[in-house]
Amino acid sequence: MLTDDLYQTVLLKPVRELANKLFIVSGYASATFSRRHLLEVLKINKDIKISLIIGMSSNKKDHSAFLDLVKNYSSNFKAYYFNGKPEVHAKLYAWYKNEEPFIGYSGSSNYSQFGFFKMMQQNNIVEDNPNEIYDYFNSLISDAVSVSKYEVKEREKVEFDSIEGSLTPGQIEWLKIDESVRISFLSSDGNLPSRSGLNWGQRPELNREPNQAYLSIKSDARREGFLPEKGFSFTLITDDKKSMDCSVQQDGRKAISTTNDNSELGRYFRERLNVKLGKLVKKEDLINYGRTDFLLKKLDDETFMLDFSNK
Repeated sequence: MLTDDLYQTVLLKPVRELANKLFIVSGYASATFSRRHLLEVLKINKDIKISLIIGMSSNKKDHSAFLDLVKNYSSNFKAYYFNGKPEVHAKLYAWYKNEEPFIGYSGSSNYSQFGFFKMMQQNNIVEDNPNEIYDYFNSLISDAVSVSKYEVKEREKVEFDSIEGSLTPGQIEWLKIDESVRISFLSSDGNLPSRSGLNWGQRPELNREPNQAYLSIKSDARREGFLPEKGFSFTLITDDKKSMDCSVQQDGRKAISTTNDNSELGRYFRERLNVKLGKLVKKEDLINYGRTDFLLKKLDDETFMLDFSNK
């Protein structure tokens, strides 16, 4: 029975041993973990193929992030939601070398950070028959729908809070403690910082990419009861249906930045504010847009929503 180094043993080692196809059945799966794993195995083998069936119907909060993964890595990653009854709570992993079975695993680990990293959850895995896992995977496909073809039901849609006006500069406001908070982009003196936050990359003397940016997290919004621990990646879904992989960074947990590219967040806000890429974002740009704060809403431990709408 395996209890240590599950991520390395189950999800990376087989690729180094030339396995190139992975079939997964997992009751719960997260888009942020799927993205992390996919990007790591693609560095080892650019032709890797992962097929995932998510067995429990309750998890659709990061649907847009899964859509992005399927769209951007269509030849490497396929994902399905199981629609049959009863729901599937299994956690199964079958590796193949082309058409030949290589190794299989089963246990308690969902395809998520909580499932594979011991600091968050204790899990166990045992070696299992890859042929039987593959056959079980195929037995579920007829009752599954591709993520790219799934139509989100009304009850599964993310609810947006009604936002009017902007916060007082430098302030935060909890709409619901440890679930939903508004945070001002502006400092307490009413200005938008010119070398941090949205303008983190505006330091030519350091030769930084000028679009680098982070969300500045103020006051008690930094606590772990709301945000994940430092370095834990999560999916950030925006009100205009974009998704980004992010993590809490910096001393004092005072920043959220994108995981794979520090400029991703800065490009997103510049495009939304109609500011040319690479240019300084000014307070007037936020005012002209109609909002000088943003809202963070926790959907689950690996999924947050960013609302920057100007209703």
